[in-house]
Amino acid sequence: MMYTVVQNHSQLLVFHHIWTEVWREKGFELEYEQEVLDRMIVSNEEGVSVGTFEIKPYCTEESNPIHQIAPFHEQPELMEPTAHVAEVDKVALLKQHRGANISRLLSAMVNYADKHHFNYYICLLEPVFARALRVSFHIPARQIAGRIAYKGDDVIPTIIHVGKIWGNKSEFEWLLPDTQEVGVATLV
Repeated sequence: MMYTVVQNHSQLLVFHHIWTEVWREKGFELEYEQEVLDRMIVSNEEGVSVGTFEIKPYCTEESNPIHQIAPFHEQPELMEPTAHVAEVDKVALLKQHRGANISRLLSAMVNYADKHHFNYYICLLEPVFARALRVSFHIPARQIAGRIAYKGDDVIPTIIHVGKIWGNKSEFEWLLPDTQEVGVATLV
């Protein structure tokens, strides 16, 4: 099992435990979203819950709070009628499980996008993570603004062309096959 879609209260508790622990470690301000499409718990090879990510609907209207941070609504690729866009948030890996599990986290995000036909993810990336995505994983992404101070750290507003990844899986050797399973997540 690579990832579990949160479907019950105990899974939601595991999800919140992981991302809040990582946010506190990094010094980020905690924020809880009401409107989400899905919340995922990423597991390591032993089935231990090690990470999270959250998929939120993307609204192109200027009133969307993310547009106060960066002008995503002005980006041409996101305005195309065929663009299927989601916002990614709460991307987190517990400190003791980083390294080997980054590819599991990224693979889960790509496999989720493939399953739901998302072409683009928009996100506010922590600068070190942004560099790792670019240098180590060769993620097709475009920075749309400079570093911005936001909720306890600098972030880089970024569009990830996730459709280029799931549409060309053989070009990304770190990408693991989809092994999503719905079930009870465990935290060890």
